[in-house]
Amino acid sequence: MSSSSRPNSDFNDTMQSPLHPPNPDPKESVGDHPPKAGADALLRPKPPVPPPPEDKPASPAAEEASAPPESQPPQRPVPIPPPSEPRQYRAIGVVRGRYVPSEEQLTQGQLETGEDMTVEAVLLGRVMSLVKNHIDLEQDHLWVVYPRTGQRDGNLHLQIVGVWEPEKLSQEESESELPPLSSEEVHEGYFSVRGEVVFYSEEEQRVIVKIRQGPRKAGQPPKFFKVALKGTATGRVLRHFWSFEVERQGQDLVILTGENMGVMPPKRQSRTKSPQNRRPGRRKSGPESRGSRPTPRPKKVKDSQTPTSE
Repeated sequence: MSSSSRPNSDFNDTMQSPLHPPNPDPKESVGDHPPKAGADALLRPKPPVPPPPEDKPASPAAEEASAPPESQPPQRPVPIPPPSEPRQYRAIGVVRGRYVPSEEQLTQGQLETGEDMTVEAVLLGRVMSLVKNHIDLEQDHLWVVYPRTGQRDGNLHLQIVGVWEPEKLSQEESESELPPLSSEEVHEGYFSVRGEVVFYSEEEQRVIVKIRQGPRKAGQPPKFFKVALKGTATGRVLRHFWSFEVERQGQDLVILTGENMGVMPPKRQSRTKSPQNRRPGRRKSGPESRGSRPTPRPKKVKDSQTPTSE
């Protein structure tokens, strides 16, 4: 699992054109006026100097276009970061409890939560060294988990992938200068489930989300798994991509909020059909189909019978 409009301005800044002198009256001639002495007689009147353009207030759209883009404030590191894509598949959450391994092996066991309930859990490989060297299994911890729903019993199963205790364990280097969110500030029991809704029953208050899991190796096809949620949704639900905020309540994942991210693209159908899918009794038309029909054989006349004639 994986743990992008430009404002246009309609404002046109125009300037006033300079004033020009009026055209001379064609009835008037040079002889009607007494000649002026000196070089002043050759001078023509100059046009008046236009006034400076007035400063017009800029429109709000122009101000928004000229304003620099606002930078997002830095975010504190959290156990469940925001999705990196609008339609990012995922199912991840945090559960506080004490992990009790089984007698056979360390990777399989149970997670005892605060409400005196046990949830089946397994340890994934990435957290094994942390559990062996830095985690006291006799104490409660805030575990980062992947939820799964049992196909037979429908119970909740958890895959432990990490521990969120920044006040005790050193975290990986982050670009944020802010301190990470402490384990006491985290919403315990919170889950983020994002995927395609493939089943919905308002009467049963049951939603099944199909989640796509990326391949571990290049060239392998992606894998899918399903997570059952309890609650309802409004609008078109089936065949739509949904983002759910969920809270664990015992063995159930109860929907807090849900956002419809749009309809899923149609599935591609193969053009070639197998012979089993063809309708029975249909034959091909054309000269080839006519030639394939068997020709009737002439009947043989026995020797004892004489042919009749009309």
